Amino acid sequence: MEEKQLTPQESVQMIEKMLEQTRKRLIRGAGIPSLIWGYVTFATSLLILFVYPHIGYRANYLWMLIPIVGGCLTFIHSRKRQQEAHARTQIDRFIDTTWIIIGLNVTALSILAYRFPLAILPLVLILVGIATAITGFSHKVTLLKYSSIFGILMGYTLLVVPMSGKLMVLIFGLTFFLMHCVPGHYLCYLERKILRDA
Repeated sequence: MEEKQLTPQESVQMIEKMLEQTRKRLIRGAGIPSLIWGYVTFATSLLILFVYPHIGYRANYLWMLIPIVGGCLTFIHSRKRQQEAHARTQIDRFIDTTWIIIGLNVTALSILAYRFPLAILPLVLILVGIATAITGFSHKVTLLKYSSIFGILMGYTLLVVPMSGKLMVLIFGLTFFLMHCVPGHYLCYLERKILRDA
């Protein structure tokens, strides 16, 4: 049996097709984690805004809802995804490792913020924005790239511009919504489109 030699143009087309298939596979399922963490963070921010006048500083303990609720929902989602058979690529492992490292650092900073005075909300936006940027650039999703850059810039803005705690919580929640929920819905739309076209 003879092997057909590919022309340079056919080789380039084959590589482009393989890269596009990998990109489509990466997009599948990427929207749900963004939606989970975006909505949980946004809802928690709003909850804190509403209960703070009634219970004072104790409202800050509600921030722990984010890792608890978000973590549980992500675990449930990842269990469902594991049932789908697909090979894990180096990019998958890189993105997962990035989020684990950022998540552990955000958790550590959050714990430290209960003991030491830290500007935790801006730091969380910067760190999560970095992880979101890595995900966006890896997936080659323009909306995710820009929303992550917006999140990072808002983190630095909150770090240097003096404002009330209420305003900071509101801006934090809205930024998280724009950084995760809007791209999450877009990624879900892309996934439906990919499945429809397949």
